[in-house]
Amino acid sequence: MTQVLSPKPPRNYAKEREAALARSVDRVVGLREDRDTGALGDEVIKMAQALILCTLPYRPTAERQVVRSARLSDGSTLRVTFTAGINGIDMAFGNDRHLMAWLFDKAINSDTPFVTIKSASDYLRETGKSRNGDRVKELAARLARLTGLVIGIERRSSGSTQTVMLPMIASSNLPSNLTLQLKAEDAGQKRLPGIENPFGIQLEERFFQDIKKHHVAIPKRLWLQLQGQKGGPQLQDLLTFFVYRCYCAQSETVIPWAGLREQFPQDDSNPRRFKQTVKKAVQQLRIVWPEIRIDVVEEGVWVDRAVQPLLPDDPGKKRVRRLSAVS
Repeated sequence: MTQVLSPKPPRNYAKEREAALARSVDRVVGLREDRDTGALGDEVIKMAQALILCTLPYRPTAERQVVRSARLSDGSTLRVTFTAGINGIDMAFGNDRHLMAWLFDKAINSDTPFVTIKSASDYLRETGKSRNGDRVKELAARLARLTGLVIGIERRSSGSTQTVMLPMIASSNLPSNLTLQLKAEDAGQKRLPGIENPFGIQLEERFFQDIKKHHVAIPKRLWLQLQGQKGGPQLQDLLTFFVYRCYCAQSETVIPWAGLREQFPQDDSNPRRFKQTVKKAVQQLRIVWPEIRIDVVEEGVWVDRAVQPLLPDDPGKKRVRRLSAVS
């Protein structure tokens, strides 16, 4: 007798979204508890200011050049041009930004523009990613896209215009098989037999000096938590940007909707969803940082100097209110 299988019940997408949102809120509440105990400030990750304000595409794109712009809190403007500079290698996108931020932090902390490929193991471990074959293959593809990324940075104020146009990575030496290389390192070998030069990436010196001068310190627990946020890279980028923008705010300002749209990719066919994502970011940030002064208004997003900073000032831990001035 043939057994008749009962059809699967239809997925309840509304319930799934509600459950995902509840999990996100729980994680944010956990960050608030870390902040109250002081644990949130134990470690910070130093992120390039230009890449917090102007972000990479969220999805794979055939475009070879992308332009973003932002207005800074002091009234000056920043424009960043991303270019895929190597034929056959696509534009960096999506979570490539996480690896990029991590590499920059490694370089700044070690005060050297050279980051060894051994750091690939550190990246997977420190970001809580398993080191299976798919993860390593994905990481190798991300490294390749970043090696071809060329960045043009223009800072324009009332009295001057400063520009820098250069590859993010001046040179690289990457193994053809990252899995074999990591296994060799686990066995105590610095590099595979027959390879003379160490594997790694060399940040372009002027770019390295720029991110040392213009970087933003974000609590590392917060940065790691944002990577797992339900809502995709746009919500992650907005939360990171609002942390930065409110942390260094000195006076009342409204960031217009048009300005926000120039900063962040607009891949969604429904423009109203961008405003919904902004509201969600503001709501979650208020949980972590209740003294914050931020609100969504008709013209855009209103921000003002917070009654209390996200973390107490601590120069010894690279934490000061005017984070863009940290070097």
